[in-house]
Amino acid sequence: MNHQKKKGSVIKQIFKDNWKEVLVLGTVIAGFCLLTLLVIIPAYKSPGNGMASSKLSYTELLRKSGKAIPVVSKQVAKEKIQYFVMGEGVCASQPVLVPIIPMDRVDEVYVKEGERVKAGQVLAKLSETKARIKLESAKLAESTAAAELERVRLGSAYVLAQERPEVEKISLSAMEQQLSFAKEKLERYETAFEKGVISRVVLLEARKDYTNVSEGFEQAQLSMRMAEQGVEQSLKIAMNAVGDAEQAVAHREEELRQYTVYAPVDGVVDRVLVQVGEYNQDSGKPGFLLSSGLWFDAYFDQADYASVQTGQQCSVTLESYPGRQWPAEIEMVKPVVSFNSGGPEISRPLRPRGSGSPEWAATFKVQIKLKADVLKHRIVTGMTGFTRLEIERESIVVPRSAILSLSAGSALVYLPIGESWETREVTVGHVGGEQVEILDGLEVGEHVLIEGHLNLKLDDKISVNQK
Repeated sequence: MNHQKKKGSVIKQIFKDNWKEVLVLGTVIAGFCLLTLLVIIPAYKSPGNGMASSKLSYTELLRKSGKAIPVVSKQVAKEKIQYFVMGEGVCASQPVLVPIIPMDRVDEVYVKEGERVKAGQVLAKLSETKARIKLESAKLAESTAAAELERVRLGSAYVLAQERPEVEKISLSAMEQQLSFAKEKLERYETAFEKGVISRVVLLEARKDYTNVSEGFEQAQLSMRMAEQGVEQSLKIAMNAVGDAEQAVAHREEELRQYTVYAPVDGVVDRVLVQVGEYNQDSGKPGFLLSSGLWFDAYFDQADYASVQTGQQCSVTLESYPGRQWPAEIEMVKPVVSFNSGGPEISRPLRPRGSGSPEWAATFKVQIKLKADVLKHRIVTGMTGFTRLEIERESIVVPRSAILSLSAGSALVYLPIGESWETREVTVGHVGGEQVEILDGLEVGEHVLIEGHLNLKLDDKISVNQK
């Protein structure tokens, strides 16, 4: 009894003398127990810890003891997905070459490089002296052709001596009367010869006269027909000559207009290729280079081709205006994928994705229309920047943790079947940080495993908890 009292007093004395150390030790023990209950044991049971695939893992202990392995599933549903695709590019415009057609001296140049011009604005003028002389000469030729046409109509043209129907009509009428007289004379002579009044020689002379007159009458008929037909063709020739002269005048007038060079479109003068006093030696040589219009040419990765469509609204950010987003609209999607940047011509890939192998930038071009109010600002051709396109649609999605063996748009998911499970191949769309779009392979209402399934083996039983 005394011994126990003595022992208790010793312990009390020790505690009294070392109470701080005892308190620290107790706190450490309590903390360790709490850490074990709240962290170590849950972490040990977690399928995502580093021991999940080892023989000492919690999953392996459950498997050896014949118990079901706990997993978590989620019901497949349609949800609204939203993500952004980015493209990089440059402000672009249409280059327009303005040719100088006449070969003559340049008298005036009215614009300078960098100047904005409107369609129809005068850019330059060439010397018109020779062109005006040619125009006046063409007008004189037109007047001459018109006068010649009138002479044809009157029948007074020297070259139309055989194409006068009125004159030939008079000749034909005279020959017709002569033929009538010759015929009557021949008839009388034949009667007189039968009666023996005249000799046969006289009768033959009468027949000869009749034959000559008949020949003359036929020639008069032929001349009449030729005159009637010929005058019609002569009128046509003369009218054609007038038309040709009129076309020549129109040609010279158009040629004269080309001595003034106009801007064919609205735009900016990129280059002036002629100077006052120069002689344009090559017809059609460009005299000015204009930049017409303004849009943004963006290049998207080929993986985004199915998501980018004409008419979609987007925004453009330019390096010259950091922090500002300009409203825009996709106007054209070029259906060609090419190595716009990178490719076999360079020695290293552009924007590598960490796949462990070289990846060349396969892109497609998109023409983006800038809104009208954007053009009021100082945005010019050649400015570089980025475009941002928001994609939003309703689709079947699953958590990112449900996807295994993702490659080239295909993946595997695990589906619970009672206490067992199966794998299924699915077609994958957009892959986000937390969700993955399923294009094919799953139906709304089905369940997929999202936790505890990574280390399952074929014969494992599972205990499913729904999330």
